Amino acid sequence: MSIYTTIATSKERHGEIQTALAAVESSPETLQSHKSYLSDLRRALAETNQQLEQLRQITQVERALHEKYRDSTVRRLLYRATGKRGDFEAKADQEMRDYYAALAKENRAQAQREMLEAQLVDAVTKEHELQAACAARGRLHEELDAIYRTIFEGRTEDFPEEDAQEEVTLLARREYGQRRQRWSDVRQAAQCLARAQLTMREAMFHLVESLRQSERDLWGFGGTLIDWRQKNCLSRAQQKVSQTQMLVAQATRLDSNVQSLPAMGLVQRDWVGGMLCDTFLFHLNFLDLMQQSVLELNRAEEALAAEVRRIQSRETGMQAQVEEARVTFETAQQGLRQIRYEVFMKAADPPPPYTDQPSVGINA
Repeated sequence: MSIYTTIATSKERHGEIQTALAAVESSPETLQSHKSYLSDLRRALAETNQQLEQLRQITQVERALHEKYRDSTVRRLLYRATGKRGDFEAKADQEMRDYYAALAKENRAQAQREMLEAQLVDAVTKEHELQAACAARGRLHEELDAIYRTIFEGRTEDFPEEDAQEEVTLLARREYGQRRQRWSDVRQAAQCLARAQLTMREAMFHLVESLRQSERDLWGFGGTLIDWRQKNCLSRAQQKVSQTQMLVAQATRLDSNVQSLPAMGLVQRDWVGGMLCDTFLFHLNFLDLMQQSVLELNRAEEALAAEVRRIQSRETGMQAQVEEARVTFETAQQGLRQIRYEVFMKAADPPPPYTDQPSVGINA
């Protein structure tokens, strides 16, 4: 089947797709704008709810003061007995005014909240409609691209401009995919290093706690309980160091630019020997080794922080490159669709053949 026959067969469906696309083509841009509007509505509603709660508290206080003067017979008689009835009436009137003013503010805030809630309901409904339109647009473009692939994919000698744009689009697609995959690897590596920072801090915490127990043991405040705590903390520190090394190794596999950390060899105490040689000199030497371990972890922690800063910088730069490649690919893809559309329309509705009519001479 020739290209022209395939085009003629697909002409009707092609027209239907183009008509349907005209109604939803701008839906992604509209949805993006609508999301900003929806975000503003939600923020305004949250602020109004907070304001309304504060106004309700004020109204409750003002209501209590108003009712105190309105309903207090004893207070009224006391003011009358002291000849200050006018002061009482003025105070009662002021409390009433304050209460109704507070109530009016609360009612206005309540009305504003109800209006925002109604707008939010409408906006959410509109968002669902736009999301459905975007999904329909995607399906239509997929079907349209499938039709074009059936007709134009590969070499089409009759349409060299389509072949050239197809090649540009394929290269742009490949570059975008490669950059996105590379960025994804670096992003995962950055997440591994971020988790490694947490396990490193935990390792340092346990090591410092073990060091504190060792110092107590040095000055004769030890015993079985102190030894057990020291051993437990040191064991936890070793576990966290192992987890940190594993996470950094994962990050290195994902991103070869990640450097290994300096050595983090934690001191290992011979607990049986410690019981047999429980001397001041033994504890002093062990304490010195513990302090050296703390210094090693400090150096590794600083190196890890530097690696995190570097990979975050790389990730940010690569994200910009991915975005650039995405725009390039989408532009090339749109250009290919436009060329294919124009070629399709010309081939589907070719101009009538030109016939050279012989000129009729006028006899003098």
